[in-house]
Amino acid sequence: MRRELIKLAWPLMISNLAYVLLGALDTWFMGRVSTSALGAVGVGSMFFMSLTLILRGTISGGLVLVAKSFGAGDNKSAGHTLGNYLVLTILLAPLALLIPVIAKVYFLITKADREIARLAYNYITIRAWEIPFALISQAVVSFMMGIGDSKRPMYLAWSSVIINLVANYILVFGKLGLPALGIKGAAWGTVIAQALQALCYIVTVRRLYAKQFQLQVFCVPTKKRFWEMLRLGLPIGLGDFVESSAFATFMTLISRLGPIELAASQIANQINSLAFMPGFALGTATSSLVGRALGEGNKAKGRLYGIVGVKVAITYMAFLGLSYWIFPRYLATFFLHDQVVINCTVKLMRIISIYQVFDACNIVFRGALNGAGDTKFTGMTTILAAYVLFIPLTYLGAFVFKLGLIGAWLGPIVYLISLGIIFGLRFLSGRWEDKTTETLELSVNYPRD
Repeated sequence: MRRELIKLAWPLMISNLAYVLLGALDTWFMGRVSTSALGAVGVGSMFFMSLTLILRGTISGGLVLVAKSFGAGDNKSAGHTLGNYLVLTILLAPLALLIPVIAKVYFLITKADREIARLAYNYITIRAWEIPFALISQAVVSFMMGIGDSKRPMYLAWSSVIINLVANYILVFGKLGLPALGIKGAAWGTVIAQALQALCYIVTVRRLYAKQFQLQVFCVPTKKRFWEMLRLGLPIGLGDFVESSAFATFMTLISRLGPIELAASQIANQINSLAFMPGFALGTATSSLVGRALGEGNKAKGRLYGIVGVKVAITYMAFLGLSYWIFPRYLATFFLHDQVVINCTVKLMRIISIYQVFDACNIVFRGALNGAGDTKFTGMTTILAAYVLFIPLTYLGAFVFKLGLIGAWLGPIVYLISLGIIFGLRFLSGRWEDKTTETLELSVNYPRD
């Protein structure tokens, strides 16, 4: 069972590493432009991701339905589910127009540094154009993961990184006779990479799976089906949105401490993101395997997948935390050579090492619960923890108790440790089994043409 989990997860680990590199590349390039640009791309990318995750998370609910249909041997329902979610991407895509407006209001409320806010706003406004393409890719990836195909998304993800790298180099520094666009060039490079990736996903899924799953690129859901899809996926999206926006707010609050603190936090977050993506891969793989086991009607097998997934994740992330404690300076120097920022980053990396094991429980148990259809619990718990623990503790530590950067990081530490414990208790209690029957009926009782 461990072998099956790792077989599904390792290509996704490499895929997730590629997705993180899309943001890390922007950070790396901006480190060669200016400290303000580096901080701005950190704030801008986290804010942008927090808003888009509500859309991408909603689309990712398709993985749960596809996995359970596939586990039950109903390929047609799995194929029609992909068609339904591609239609949903069309309905959600126009919401991208609201992102620049929300960003402007957000920076006014949070009173971010004026120059950083200006640069971040420009970055976000351009990145908004990638949303339709990102949602298409998410729908296809959710389908592929639901049926156990994680290798092809890996290849496509890395092709996107290569495109992004080339586009960034040309547009940021002004090569091939083009003007140097700086932070705007980094944003346009990512948009180009996402658009080409979405095209490749559509071509690939139609060529490989059109006949086996009776795929229809656009399969319009009934009104009832549409609301059921939202009921399943929206809690995932809202939870992801609130969690990511909490981290974006966290970075914006840190910007009030100064550019050195912001740059150090951005680098620490990027290093941690590059490293814990395998944890997210294990969470997604566990979600898929739990869903398929429940589609087969085997709840005991689903429970075992969740436990095995957590054991593997804890082993990996404990080793990760140890490396953060021993080698933080080597990791930080990859991004820049400012010794003041590096010294600050080293302290943060050792703080981050403290909660790695709890984060493993948070990620994998959450994935297992989502795979079982218990998305309302995971979504609401994430939202409450972010608003009750994360942001209040960040503000109190940094500005009320005046502990500066170290005090600000109390927020994410307590938040992630708490979620790891809560989701672990929920899964081990077995209360998620009540949601399994409801979601299984939704996936296999799909209305036939």
